[in-house]
Amino acid sequence: MGIGRTVLGVALIALVTAGCGGSGSDDNASRPSGTGAPTSGKELPIAITSAEPALLTVKTLLGALPPEPAEDAAFTERVLWKMRKGTVAMAGVPGKTSAACEGGKVSEEPGVTTRCSVTYEGVKVPWSIRFGEPAGDLEPYEINDADQAVLTAKSVYGNFWREYNRVSKHLRCDEVPDIELVAYGQDTGYRCQYVSSVDGEGRWINVPVSVGEHGVVFDNHRQPKTS
Repeated sequence: MGIGRTVLGVALIALVTAGCGGSGSDDNASRPSGTGAPTSGKELPIAITSAEPALLTVKTLLGALPPEPAEDAAFTERVLWKMRKGTVAMAGVPGKTSAACEGGKVSEEPGVTTRCSVTYEGVKVPWSIRFGEPAGDLEPYEINDADQAVLTAKSVYGNFWREYNRVSKHLRCDEVPDIELVAYGQDTGYRCQYVSSVDGEGRWINVPVSVGEHGVVFDNHRQPKTS
């Protein structure tokens, strides 16, 4: 189960994992032969011409984090690590992080919400955790990212190359800030674009950019298609 908008867990038992690397991979399609220079559509300002070496994958995510706390570590310490993991997964590239909860620790009282935050490269991402009513020996809880996510330029450009470089020889994006806090799972207003052949004419196709629990997502979760 992944850290996204809401993560359900059980105290002392739950393991929360998060992947990364965008909504697909560059193995989704092969480069078509008919994507020549575009003749219609407005060109976006940033040319995407190569892979992003810093881009995280499921295998490299843990290397971008401090060691995971042991099972016998304080509950607050383990929760903050999970929040840091979720934040870095959304950001898509390594970054300096720190984390803290109000009052210094998570309240395990049923119905009480503890607000926390993860700072990623100076940008503060709000999180919270709330315990429910105990069920026997178990104490269910949920972690919520407060509908906020980290968007990074390297993740946008790198994932667009990863997913679309075999779709078209011509890739471009809006100029995206190095780091920005955006609404989780919502259209950020930024666009990337590739060239597709329509009736023999090369046209720019714009793709919306959003951020989910595994990082940048393009075109409302649809995978790129060759022309």
